[in-house]
Order: sequence, then C-alpha cells, then structure tokens
Amino acid sequence: MVEKIVLAIDRDDDLGRKAGISSPVIGREANLKAAIKLAEVDPEDSDVNTIFGAIKVYDELKRAGEDVEIVTVCGDERVGVISDSKIAEQLDEIAEKLGAKSVVVVTDGSEDEFVLPVISSRFKIDGVVRIIVKQSKTIESTYYLIKKMLDDPKIARATLAPLGIILTVYSVSLILRNPEWGLGSIALVLGIYFLVKAYGFEESVVNYLGTVKRSLMEGRLSFVMYVIALILFVIGIVQGFYNFWVLYNGRVMPGVVTLIASFIYGAIWWIVASGLSATLGKIFDHVLEKKPVRKFVTMLFLIIASGWAFWGASVFLLSNSGVIETSSPLRSLILSIFASVLISILGIVPLKIGHEG
Repeated sequence: MVEKIVLAIDRDDDLGRKAGISSPVIGREANLKAAIKLAEVDPEDSDVNTIFGAIKVYDELKRAGEDVEIVTVCGDERVGVISDSKIAEQLDEIAEKLGAKSVVVVTDGSEDEFVLPVISSRFKIDGVVRIIVKQSKTIESTYYLIKKMLDDPKIARATLAPLGIILTVYSVSLILRNPEWGLGSIALVLGIYFLVKAYGFEESVVNYLGTVKRSLMEGRLSFVMYVIALILFVIGIVQGFYNFWVLYNGRVMPGVVTLIASFIYGAIWWIVASGLSATLGKIFDHVLEKKPVRKFVTMLFLIIASGWAFWGASVFLLSNSGVIETSSPLRSLILSIFASVLISILGIVPLKIGHEG
C-alpha cells in the first residue's frame, strides 16, 4: 500500500501496440524496462519521454521521503470511449491493489489529458506534469517534425483525409465546369466532417466501415444491404440539396427555416430507406448467427416513425410558406405525428413485453 502514485498515461496504447507490453505497468524497474523497449522499437514516440519523465518525478518524490509508486496505464488504439474505459478499469485495479488516494499525472501534453476527469473521479490529483520534447527551431527541424506528425495514422486521418476530399471534389467540379457546385459540395463535406468530430461520431463511422469490410470478407448478404444503404443515403442528400437549390434560386427568397424544410422534404424518405436497408443487413447477420434480432426490428419501426415526424413537419412548414399546396397543413402535421407515435409504440411495446417475459 502506498500514499501516492506517479501516473503515466498512454491513451492510444503505443506501449502495447509497438512494444507488446500489457498495462498497467507497476514499479520503477518495470517502467524503465518498458520505456527502453518502446524506445528500441520507436525512439521517436513521445510516450518514451512520458515514462522517463514519470520515473524522474518518482525519483524526486522518493528522495523527498514520500511513500510513492509509479504506474503506467494504457488505453486503446481506438482513442475515445473504448480507450478511456480501459484506462478506467486499470485505475480501479491499481486503486484496489495499491490503496493510494492521490496521484501526480504525467502526460505528453496532448490527447492524454482528456482522461483527467476519469482520473479525478477515482483519485485526488496533486499535480499534472507535461513532458514537452525540446526541438531545434530551424526550418529543417520544423519540416521534419511536421513530416513525422503526418506519419502518425491518427494525425494523418484528421488532416489529410478532409484535405484529400476537398481537392477531389473541387477537381471534379472544375472538370464538369461548375466550380459553384464544387464549393457547395466542399462546404457540405466540411460541415459533415466537423459535426462528426464535434459530437464524437468518428468511432461509429469507423465501426460501420469495419462492419462493411467484415461483411464483404465473409461473403455476407448484409454487405449488399450496406452498399444499398450508402447509395440511398447519398441520393437522399443530393435530392435534398436539389430541392434546396431550386427553392433558393426561385423568384422569392425564402427564409432559412423554409430552406431547411425543403431539404428535409426531398431527403427524408431516401434517408429512411437507407436506415432500413442497413438495419435489415444487421438482421440478416444476426439471423445467420442465431442471435436475437428483436431490438433491430424495433429500430425499423423507430426509423419509419422518425421519417413520418420529419416529413410531416417539413410539409407543414412548406405549406405555410406556399411552396407546396395541401388542403390542410395542420391536419397533415397532426396525422404524421399520430402515425409516428403509433408506429413507435408498435415497435417498442413488444420489445418491453419480451424483456419483462
């Protein structure tokens, strides 16, 4: 049992992926060996400096007469919920094993510090030490640093992927002699990309692509359903923007709400069909694997119900703006809401009854 822990954080598990060392790594000798092994594999990895920095802090506290231990915890290559959950499990393990009440956190000052709330929920944080590697300030050194950063798959995906999409979309628009559409498409792509980053949907996108890849490699019918879902989704986005564009270039300039409603009106049922196709693919996989499919059947109902709700709202707004004609916009809205609620109940109630049974 110790009073304090010097805690080194490796959120993306470079120690495990590159050096084959499982975490948590407890003790000065074990951490020294782990750092040396990681340095032998990849001497430019910043986590090498983090562990050595933690050892230095540990030695200083030891000389000051404190009862302290050094521990390195690692997450997962899939940085986010998965990696932080693994770190949380290891923190619980070392809390039970070492009985410490406080920690000094040592990081490389980047994404590792996102786990500070996870740590503070289990230990009192006495301090945070950021290990910053000194670099030469010459142009050559800066170029080398940027090059090495882009060699990191995580940084490359975050920077080069959107840049590549932008250049591809704009080059296609130039070939088609319609740069305005290219600028609009670039704005759309960047908007979706920023939303995905802002709300942490990256993991869901990666998981979806991984599922599609597995379906292809294993020769499953669901692969075709996923491809159909992607095609339907793209058609829906295009159709929605077509409605948006036609209304935007009309004689009378509509309001922002009307433009958004026109996009929803044109896109919603294509997107609903996309969701249904992807969910059916999941159902096919689970049926073949003899797994329960009840929750996916419920998802089918909820997707349709959501489509009714969005469609009814868009019809109501467009009717009031005079874009489309309906006998009673309010009645259409009420009926669509009623249909949405009814379909949701039909999907949810059997699932609840099944769980209670």
